[in-house]
Amino acid sequence: MTRRPRIDLRAEDGFTIVELLTAMVIGAIVLFATLTVLDTTISLTTRVNTRVDTLQRGRNAMDLMIRDLRSQNCVNVLTNAATGATSMDDSLIGGSATSVTFYTDLGDGSKPPTRRTLTFSPTAKTIVETIVKPALQAGAWNFTTGATTTRTLLTDVVQDGATPVFSFYAFDGSTPRTPTVALSSPLSAADEARAVRISIAFKVQRTGGTATSPGATLLQDDVYRRAADPNDADPSPECSS
Repeated sequence: MTRRPRIDLRAEDGFTIVELLTAMVIGAIVLFATLTVLDTTISLTTRVNTRVDTLQRGRNAMDLMIRDLRSQNCVNVLTNAATGATSMDDSLIGGSATSVTFYTDLGDGSKPPTRRTLTFSPTAKTIVETIVKPALQAGAWNFTTGATTTRTLLTDVVQDGATPVFSFYAFDGSTPRTPTVALSSPLSAADEARAVRISIAFKVQRTGGTATSPGATLLQDDVYRRAADPNDADPSPECSS
């Protein structure tokens, strides 16, 4: 027969108050450290996700704008419907700190060129592209009766401090020439013909964020207009068509 161990109710074996307090303090420290690591991990994960989102949205919009601006083309437009008179328009036909208007040809010649305007709205915090397709009349494109569409390229976008979203530069007089002469905004007709480099800069905030929200991403890029030979006596962009 197996005997059960007897319990001595008079025994004083156990933990002292000091030992209990020590164990509680150590447990509290471990728990606090664990919660701190968890909170930091969540915060960093949110910040990384925000940065990835702003960078991805900003880069997609920047790529579209750079693609369109690099495809600028001079266009023969109809100036008098009654007589059929035409004139060759420069590829860049308007520019300011918040917008740029130009002709571009993204096709293989089988489709007409388009007139596009990129507009930054500091109030709506958007960059919108307006696209005008001309009436089909090769060699005398009529943009006054063309179809107009718009698309929002980017939301939650703001200006980077005092830096304009769009800046324009002409060649200087150095040898070799470099496009570092800043042109006044909005561009005059003469400066439209001189503009060689178009600089784009903006800051993308997290969706629904403010100017002080963390995770904002700054993007900058330059576009050089085609057919601008710095070795010419008058190094202005020439029409490529």
